[in-house]
Amino acid sequence: MTGTQHPNWEQIHNQTLEPYLNAQLDTMVQQLMQLIRYPSISQKPDHWDQMEPLLNAVSAIMQPMGFETEILQSPGCPSLLATLRTSPERPWVLIYNHMDVQPAEEPQWTTTPFEPELRDGRVYGRGSTDDKGPALSTLHAIHCLQQAGLPLPNIQVIYETEEESGSKHFGQILDTYRDRFENPASILVSDTIFEGEHPAITYRLKGLLRAEVSLTTGTQDLHSGMVGGAAINPLNVLVQALSQCVDAQGHVTIPGVMAELPPVSEAERASLQRTAALFDLAKLKADTGQAELYSDQAQELLERIWLRPTFEVHGFEGVQTEPGVIKTALPYAVKAKITMRLVAGQDPDRVLQQLTDCLQAVHPGITVRMLGASRGCFSAVDNRFMQAAVAACQAGFGREPAFVGSGGTIGALPEFERVFVGAPLVLIAQSLMSDGYHAPNENFQLQQMRNGFKTMAHYLLSLADL
Repeated sequence: MTGTQHPNWEQIHNQTLEPYLNAQLDTMVQQLMQLIRYPSISQKPDHWDQMEPLLNAVSAIMQPMGFETEILQSPGCPSLLATLRTSPERPWVLIYNHMDVQPAEEPQWTTTPFEPELRDGRVYGRGSTDDKGPALSTLHAIHCLQQAGLPLPNIQVIYETEEESGSKHFGQILDTYRDRFENPASILVSDTIFEGEHPAITYRLKGLLRAEVSLTTGTQDLHSGMVGGAAINPLNVLVQALSQCVDAQGHVTIPGVMAELPPVSEAERASLQRTAALFDLAKLKADTGQAELYSDQAQELLERIWLRPTFEVHGFEGVQTEPGVIKTALPYAVKAKITMRLVAGQDPDRVLQQLTDCLQAVHPGITVRMLGASRGCFSAVDNRFMQAAVAACQAGFGREPAFVGSGGTIGALPEFERVFVGAPLVLIAQSLMSDGYHAPNENFQLQQMRNGFKTMAHYLLSLADL
């Protein structure tokens, strides 16, 4: 897996990028710290009033760089669209990041999450690496090249503020403001993580189906000593029904679900094998608290995470939770909270019906209510934009990247695929696992900011004539 380095890269690196970083890195850090101070937690409605002031602050950074900016409203949280026109002969690229953040209530924080600190070459604070830091390094790469008069594609940037709560209104924003968007040749995203110490280009993400499964068999709890064995216990039935969905090895057993998976190409299989050879199983065990795994083979684990759907039960309602107490009542109504991670190509509505049929085969009174769904995403690893990303990672991070899949979901991406049909998604990671993604003491390393800046500069230079 190799990419072609820009013919003038060494000169551009030494005469343009390094001088810019030496002059502007302090400004980039101060801007990042400014953005972290906005507690833009989209999962908490009482923080939604932070979103528009935050986007105004971002707009104030972008406008002196030559961007035209506009805040796009929605029934939920807004987005910011910024446009930079360079030449009518050059293609358009759409760049996506999000400006909302995870909650930050864990007691393990050693700093105040929204009062950023620069310490030991890292900026600490919620949102530093997910996703405000990567957004800024990409933005400054654009500004550096533009300032130097180097060729750039036409660029639109969209900053969302609902990613961490499922991108519930992002598709509506794209539809409502479709006339504001150009037709991009590709879409660049930097909201992902390195594969260990290796730069990573994510080519596959899973979709997500969230559902509530319910069964009611009466109107009141019953005494098991009076009617036990005669009255149906809905918790027993629901557990039995849920067990029909997944086997002891973690394989989904819902009829039809596995049979309808899209095929995996030989190119993707080869890429997966290369990544499996880099995979650090011991680190995975350490990062997951020594979790018991279904396999000790890296390739098998990656196939499970990337290429196969999952079925998970996360909790129950209507059940006993008091520690050390056993009440002998039979509940009359119970609910289970479940999710399924779906691979690209699976239709959440189709899978929901297959799930419902499977559960109702055990008891026809079981109901399934979808709480939310998004589709998985996929980009072929051998397209020209991916190869440009490979060369960019080699130039900027100094190492060959790994093509990786993800069991996670970025809700905006299937909306991009729906609206901008045929535009490849290119996901280039700037963050490290050690940065505390979604965890206490989140941070962004200045070295990653520098290298991410260089990587994005190389990638965007290559798109000008691609």
